[in-house]
Amino acid sequence: MVKYNGISKEKDTDFAVRITKDNGVASIPISVFYHEGVDNKYIRFCFAKSEEVLRAAAEKLCKI
Repeated sequence: MVKYNGISKEKDTDFAVRITKDNGVASIPISVFYHEGVDNKYIRFCFAKSEEVLRAAAEKLCKI
C-alpha cells in the first residue's frame, strides 16, 4: 500500500484511474474496501507478477 497525499489531493479512485491511464500501472483504491468509501489517500498494488513486470512498473512509478 502507498499513501500518495504528498503528490496529489485527488480522491483515491480518481488517482488510481489516472495513474493507470497515464502511466500504465494499475492500482486498487483502498476506499472501495470500506462500506462508507473512506478515502485516506491510499492505493494498493498487486505484487503477484514476474520480476520483469515489477521492475518495469517501479520505473514508471518513480517518474510520477
